[in-house]
Amino acid sequence: MRLDGSVESGGTMSRFRGLMLRTLVLLCIAGIAWADLWLVEDRLALDATAWSGAHLWRAEQAGLTQNKSAFERVEAIAGLTGHLGSVVSVRTSGDVGYLQPQDLYLDLHWSNGWGLRAGQFLLPLGMDAATEPDSQVLPGNALMVGYAKPNGLRDIGVLGGFETNRLSAAAGVVNGSGANADDNNGSKDLCGRVAVRPSSVLDAILAVRIYYGWPDASDSIWRSMAAEARLRKGPLELQAEFQNHYGPESRNNAGYAQASWTVRQLQPVGRLDLTQAQGRLADWMMTAGLNARPISDQSVVMLGCSYRRNYQGNWSFLALFLRLRATI
Repeated sequence: MRLDGSVESGGTMSRFRGLMLRTLVLLCIAGIAWADLWLVEDRLALDATAWSGAHLWRAEQAGLTQNKSAFERVEAIAGLTGHLGSVVSVRTSGDVGYLQPQDLYLDLHWSNGWGLRAGQFLLPLGMDAATEPDSQVLPGNALMVGYAKPNGLRDIGVLGGFETNRLSAAAGVVNGSGANADDNNGSKDLCGRVAVRPSSVLDAILAVRIYYGWPDASDSIWRSMAAEARLRKGPLELQAEFQNHYGPESRNNAGYAQASWTVRQLQPVGRLDLTQAQGRLADWMMTAGLNARPISDQSVVMLGCSYRRNYQGNWSFLALFLRLRATI
């Protein structure tokens, strides 16, 4: 499982990435060609999300200001999920715009609630981190997500889990090197999450999670522990997370609180982020937006603004953004 990072290893990884990409393309072609037959039998599901937009921002640092506007490139993620019977399923997805594989894993899920996943996948690192682009109500992730795990939110490893109507638990062992990357440490990273629904009447979730690893070297510990909460009541949804992070370059407490209100085709949403490093000044951000679904739930127009103030680096920015998103 562990590669030594030599030139030969790099060539192996390049061939592996190429193979994954070719496999994804072939599966997409096959899925489209046989969609009528396979979808009737509920054996193959094709999904895709594409989004793009524009932003205008004004940044200031130490009294100097800079203005910038840009149209964002189109990004797209396509995936296939194949069900090979009642227990076994396979998932593959990739970033079409950047030609990068994302998910490539095998799932075993039994009727008694136990499950096992092996391959490259998104780790259970919180509600915000686990929200895929087709479900995001604001562009990008909360500030705290960058400290949940080193080297990105996806990794290669094994994840076991158990789920019922009131309880969900997962624990995994991963390389810690990130997606599509060699194993560059002598020890494996550990992660786990437990979530409960405290009431059968109230639509609420409470969760705790932990990540423990050694990025780049065996003596550089990376640890994050967090608590999560979400409440849905009618059109209102409240979500919050708090995280303590200990790493080789930073130690901080971080969190966010987010609220959204869905009425027909409109969904106003707001989020407040805060990161407080030990012995240093705060870094905070406030974002507000409006999601509109003028045609169907598969197409979203997102308008919003964001203000971020980093007292530690003595800089700030104000941004206006427009994003268009479509899913199938």
